[in-house]
Amino acid sequence: MAQSALMLQQCFKLGGLTLIPFADLDEQQVITVWQMRNHPDVAHWMSSGGEIPFEAHLAFMARQRQETHNFNYLCQDALGSIGVVSLHRLDWNNRLAWLGIYRNPSRRGEQLGAPLLAAVQQLAFDVARLHSLKLEVATDNERAIQAYQRAGFRREGAWREAVFRQDQQRFIDLLLMGITEQEWRHP
Repeated sequence: MAQSALMLQQCFKLGGLTLIPFADLDEQQVITVWQMRNHPDVAHWMSSGGEIPFEAHLAFMARQRQETHNFNYLCQDALGSIGVVSLHRLDWNNRLAWLGIYRNPSRRGEQLGAPLLAAVQQLAFDVARLHSLKLEVATDNERAIQAYQRAGFRREGAWREAVFRQDQQRFIDLLLMGITEQEWRHP
């Protein structure tokens, strides 16, 4: 497990993208991630919701090098930052992880979701050698659900009324989706 965790704490070039682990980000990249995550178009879809104070973000970034079960990467292409992908709650014994992803909201009009998903799937299955990749997505995030389905993820269930939408004063279900290595390799 320790060797596998160390292996995931390096830069990767996957699917035409460079994945830089949060532990290796420079000061400007740390700010870029914070700005993307706090952008209303991204923050709205996070189950934690709301704005993250910069001090809390810096504390989170400072813990990244010690992580053995949560791996976060800033993804870049030739034009700059396109988003963030993550393998969370990595279970080495059962070879599964939970997907985290968001695109750079300042790069409008570009199809960034597909390359981000392709890169994180390659990271999960070719690099980390996982058996399955899971995700949770708000049922009102239809665009993301469609993107996940195009990438091969299947519906597996739901967490009923799991997220409270402050702006709508109502609870939203989280759809559970997943893909196995076999499904990814042989769609």
